[in-house]
Amino acid sequence: MRRSRPAAPEALRDRALARTVTVHPWLAAGATVAGLAICWGLVWVTGGSERAFTHTFYVPIVFAAVRFGLRGTAVTSMVAATLAGPLMPLSTVSGEAQSTQAWLTRAVMYFAVGTLVTFTVEGRRRAAERQLARDVRETLAPAAARPVDSSLVPQVRTVLETSAFHIVYQPIYALRTGELLGVEALTRVDVAPYRPPDRWFAAAREAGLGTELELAAVRAAVAGASSLPDDIDLAVNVSPGTVADPRLLELLTGTGRPLVLEITEHAGIEDYDVLAGRIDALRQAGARIAVDDAGAGIASLRHIVQLAPSVIKLDISLAQGVATSPLRRALAGSLIEFAEQTGAELLVEGIETGEDLVTWTSLGAHSVQGYLVGRPSPLPVPQISMAIARGVAAVSRAGRRA
Repeated sequence: MRRSRPAAPEALRDRALARTVTVHPWLAAGATVAGLAICWGLVWVTGGSERAFTHTFYVPIVFAAVRFGLRGTAVTSMVAATLAGPLMPLSTVSGEAQSTQAWLTRAVMYFAVGTLVTFTVEGRRRAAERQLARDVRETLAPAAARPVDSSLVPQVRTVLETSAFHIVYQPIYALRTGELLGVEALTRVDVAPYRPPDRWFAAAREAGLGTELELAAVRAAVAGASSLPDDIDLAVNVSPGTVADPRLLELLTGTGRPLVLEITEHAGIEDYDVLAGRIDALRQAGARIAVDDAGAGIASLRHIVQLAPSVIKLDISLAQGVATSPLRRALAGSLIEFAEQTGAELLVEGIETGEDLVTWTSLGAHSVQGYLVGRPSPLPVPQISMAIARGVAAVSRAGRRA
């Protein structure tokens, strides 16, 4: 069952504005007229316009400004000014009339406030549309493939033969409690000049040694995690080609501990049926399957549908900026709901700001990793993430204020 989490005040405000804008025009017009009538009655029974209750007319004016724009503002402000001016004495007890200057001043204020609200809402809407357009372009734009660093290709065999690499472990924490759920094993190649791991694995594939380097990294990761408790997941990265290699099953069988296999997408999968058979055997040996870089392209989404993973690992391009992006928030909600309905966990990677952490916590994601909660390092890693504990507290405070 989906966990109920308090929404942030910004989300509540945006939701209220969205619902107001979508109210049926006739219903909105009726609500505005009713509001004006109620305000007029309230001012009358409280003694007339000399009381501060004439300010209640701002409520239907603001409502009309949000729903109908400048035209609604003008009409509602004019009606409100008439009701609170010529049709309302200064005192209902003495029957003394208002001065013309007083109610004209009030009329100008009504219109000014309504106009300000209109332009503010319209400005927010246009800004949201521009942001949404940028997000769509950035999210749906195909990622440019990095060229293989040809200088690394001849060195791959030497790296393998001399084991010129080491493993670091990045913690994965539960967003709800901040407790350690697992670690991801990451490879660092000890050859100068330094190159990112993805460059080395790309060079290994170019040299025809991609599976050999991945298997060597998995062996080193398992050996280095011998002190890791059995109830803490150990995640390793493997390509579809390595998943299909029988040596991975042999390695997994001999490790003595279950692994989470994060399937990365470097080359298209030609036959899902064959791969599914290999994955079934790995699952029987205790492995759990995770789809890495979910949302980064059509291939990763196809993996989710075809492979039924236990963990859906959201790509950093969608994970970051969710606090300020309507598109990313919409995708986040859909992916969380999909994961829960399929029995999977949604793991958000690449979290580096407190704003994104708080947003993902309020949305209900399951787990998280990133520099903000824990950098890659040797074992052991902290059992509790203090950054998440602070984020949970912030969400709780926001919910109480809302």
